[in-house]
Amino acid sequence: MDGKLSADLLKVHNANIKREHTPEKGTMASSASNVSGPTTTRLSMKSKILEGGGGGSQDRSDKHSETSSKISLVPGNRFSRIRTKLRLHTLFGGALSKRSGSERGGPTKVLENTYKVGPEEGTKFNPQKGEQIITNVLNMYLKDRVYDEKKFPQLCKTLSDLIKERVKLSGLKRYKVIAYVMVFENKKQSIHYTSRCLWESNLDNFASAMYNGADFVAIGTVFATYYD
Repeated sequence: MDGKLSADLLKVHNANIKREHTPEKGTMASSASNVSGPTTTRLSMKSKILEGGGGGSQDRSDKHSETSSKISLVPGNRFSRIRTKLRLHTLFGGALSKRSGSERGGPTKVLENTYKVGPEEGTKFNPQKGEQIITNVLNMYLKDRVYDEKKFPQLCKTLSDLIKERVKLSGLKRYKVIAYVMVFENKKQSIHYTSRCLWESNLDNFASAMYNGADFVAIGTVFATYYD
C-alpha cells in the first residue's frame, strides 16, 4: 500500500509541475510575438512608403509629359506668338505697335539726300559763345560753395549735362556735343590738363573755361564735331 501511494503522489507532483510551467511558456511566446510584431509592421510600412513614393514620382513624370505634350500641341499658343513678335521686331528694327503713314492711310514722307558737307550759315559752333555758356553755368552753380568730396562728383555730372544742353540750344545743327566738368581741391598744387581729338579743323572746335572758388578750381570743356 505504501508503494502504491508513493507512486500516485509522484504522478500528482509531476502533473502539478507541468501545470506550473505551462503559463510561463505562454508568456514567453506572447512576448516573443510582441517583439516580432512591430518589426514586421515597420518593414511592411517601409515597403508601402517606398512603393507609394515610386508610384507618385512616376505619376508626376507622366503628368508632366502629358502637360508638355498638350502645350506643344496647342496651335498658336502664347509663347509662339511672343517668339514671332520678337523675330519680326529684330528683322524690322522698330516697335511693332507703330504703323507707317501708308498703313494709317496718310501720306508717306520721303526724304532726299542733302549732300551737305558743311553746316549752314549761323549753325556753326562758335567757341566764344561756348566759352560764355560754360562761364555762366559755373558762376551760377559754384558761387559761394565750399569743396565737398562727397557732393561734387554728382554736381560735376549735373553741370556737364547742363552745359551740353545749353550749347545744343544755342543754334547748332548737325553737331555732336561732348561736355565735361572737372573740379579739384586747391591746395597750391600744380596740375596739367590736356585733351586730344581727331577732327576737321575747319568745322570742329572746342571751348573751355575755368572757375576759381574759395578752396577749389573747376574747369569746364565742350567739344563740338560736325557730322554729315
